[in-house]
Amino acid sequence: MTDDTNMDQIEFWNGDHGSAWARHADIVDIMFAEITEAVLNAADISPGDRVLDLGCGSGGTSLAIAERVTPVGSVTAIDVSAPMLERARQRSDAAQLVNVDFLLGDASVYPFAASSFDAMVSRLGAMFFDDPADTFRRLAPSLDPGGRIALGVWRGPRENLWAMGPVAAAREFLDMPPRPGPEEPGPFSFADPDRVRRILGSAGLTDIGLAPLDFEVPLGRTLEEALNFVMEMGPLSAPLGNVTGENRRKAIAAITDVLEENQDEDGIVRLAGACWIVTARTP
Repeated sequence: MTDDTNMDQIEFWNGDHGSAWARHADIVDIMFAEITEAVLNAADISPGDRVLDLGCGSGGTSLAIAERVTPVGSVTAIDVSAPMLERARQRSDAAQLVNVDFLLGDASVYPFAASSFDAMVSRLGAMFFDDPADTFRRLAPSLDPGGRIALGVWRGPRENLWAMGPVAAAREFLDMPPRPGPEEPGPFSFADPDRVRRILGSAGLTDIGLAPLDFEVPLGRTLEEALNFVMEMGPLSAPLGNVTGENRRKAIAAITDVLEENQDEDGIVRLAGACWIVTARTP
């Protein structure tokens, strides 16, 4: 279910980019495992909880939640991306889970029933709404009174070298699109703590907190997987897809140099990541 909101994001995540993220779902979960753990701990997910997984993608967080709530609890997982949800359902079926319900839809307008959930979580999905304040106003009634919210969101781009290190190395060879403004939908739109507090406060949420999470992001398990991530899923995927010839060769060589410089003895490429773990409650 959707209206005219979030249409750019819906189109984006149902195209090649969403398909790439679905294809590499296992690598994505390795990369962001520390965020998953921090978000679920912050939300105090426990057996029997009814949990909404907001922007569930390929289901990595959904599967982790299902394990914590056990079969006496339930997970409702929603995303706009059909290819990622198909992958999520495949992974859930392979794990023989019976307590996860995947919904294809836009959470900002989906008609969740009042008091349907004990907790709402999101790993890197809350930053992409056109109007996040309105979205959380609509979502808040779906939680029980005192319902817990925990969101993992990126801090500023300069702190996130896993994304920006390859960009800095290759941008001179590429036609880069303009970076979204600080309050436009995009990976860094929740970087400003004051803005996050305004958004959640205007939705009537209370006990709003932001705790920093600093970690090294493993870009897969090998140098090849790290390069695949940068080329197919990171912020350079579209610019690389639009360049050919010598500039493409130079861009890939520059990216590879950055990855090799950050490859540890175990073969894994690790670059700095910086998040906020945002928490709040319904009154």
